[in-house]
Amino acid sequence: MSDLGDLSYFLGMEFVKTSKGLFLHQKKYVEDVLKRFHMRNCNPAITPRETGLKLSKNTNEELVDSTLYKQIIGSL
Repeated sequence: MSDLGDLSYFLGMEFVKTSKGLFLHQKKYVEDVLKRFHMRNCNPAITPRETGLKLSKNTNEELVDSTLYKQIIGSL
């Protein structure tokens, strides 16, 4: 065994050691997922939506590819 130094990146998580403790985040992983699905310039939405919101079906739009949706959700 050999000492590889302080842990900085492991399994998609970044580790930052400060005087206050060890912190981890997944900023790089999230950026990679957004890039992979061409979503880097998307607009965020507040969730959950307000109660009582009535959704209507828009028949003028193309159907969403359910496979792509499943891949995106699976990445989370």
